[in-house]
Amino acid sequence: MILWIVLTLMIALAAVGLAIPLIRPGGALDRRSTSAGVLKAQLADLDRQAEAGTTPAEDIAALRLEIERRALAEGVEPAPKGRPLGEKALIRLALGLAAVVALGGAGLYALLGRPDLPGAGPRSAAAAAAPADAAHAGADVQAMIVQLEGQLRQTPEDVNGWRMLGWSYFQTGRFAEAAEAYGRAGALEPGNAEHYSAQGEALVQAGGGQVTPAALTAFRSALRADPQDPRARYFIAVEMDQRGEREAAMTAWIDLINSAPEGAPWAAEVRTFVEDLARERGVDISARLRPAPAGAPPVATAPVAPGPTAAQVAEAGAMSPADRQAMIQGMVGGLEERLRTSPRDRDGWVRLMRARMVLGDSAAATAALRNGMRAFADSPAEQAALTEAARGLGVPGA
Repeated sequence: MILWIVLTLMIALAAVGLAIPLIRPGGALDRRSTSAGVLKAQLADLDRQAEAGTTPAEDIAALRLEIERRALAEGVEPAPKGRPLGEKALIRLALGLAAVVALGGAGLYALLGRPDLPGAGPRSAAAAAAPADAAHAGADVQAMIVQLEGQLRQTPEDVNGWRMLGWSYFQTGRFAEAAEAYGRAGALEPGNAEHYSAQGEALVQAGGGQVTPAALTAFRSALRADPQDPRARYFIAVEMDQRGEREAAMTAWIDLINSAPEGAPWAAEVRTFVEDLARERGVDISARLRPAPAGAPPVATAPVAPGPTAAQVAEAGAMSPADRQAMIQGMVGGLEERLRTSPRDRDGWVRLMRARMVLGDSAAATAALRNGMRAFADSPAEQAALTEAARGLGVPGA
């Protein structure tokens, strides 16, 4: 009802605006007749002054000549061409235009308008801007990272905050910044090998897969803190292989597998990687590898930057629990979104499954496994590796 009232008022205003100039009384005056009347009044005023004797005769004569000259000049102006419409005709024209505007506007709205649609008031706009579900949590990732950065500027001695920030950067592909954050955590807690090995892996990712000198330094720092750190041992062997020391690298990898603790969440994937590499190079290493534990669950992946444990998440930064949980969900959502556009990333699917399991969302981890399997539908070897990784993580349905 309000809409129709507003439309009616708008149409009425438009019609009035068109009609007023046409029906205004008096119309346009003839310029010549107006000027002649003024001059005639001036001559009459001179006659009155002459009769009263208030003005000298010479001045009156001069003024009369001037007025008569102006009257002659006005008289030679061309008369207006054509004659305007009569008053009744103008009224009829104004009413006709108003009717056309009113009927035309109403007709167009009846044909094209949508009065059934809801308005876009403040409440509707806010509802449209709100995320539809948790799948859109990635939109707030950057804001959450900024918030954590702000917390760390106020409490730069927070080791868990730097570790959390490093993991957040890593999951969103900001590997150089992840390495810097992990380095800050290592400086605050030098006895924790995980900080250095995570820093090293971030540097490897930032270097396009190459174990750079800076990454090698980080891995060596990790081994000084813990000589058995599996991630550091793995990537140091990778650096050997990249330098051409293939046999030394293979020996290092074999030693890593043979010394793996029972149930280590990386041993099966490293074994698969080493066996595939040896097969490609025509090297028989079966006698050098200890047999895989019977019935032991294979693992997620070669040592990679882990997602936060539940304890780490609870300790990270000075953020409120709700903000912290939202940030974690946003990171994982960002990784999932990236995998949708670039699904041929086995390590990415493994990281997503691990993150979902750490967050206690086993159903989402199972969904990630299914999506990863579809992405590698043409590669049974990659599917087998994903299945092994999922089993190592305890993903349901693996």
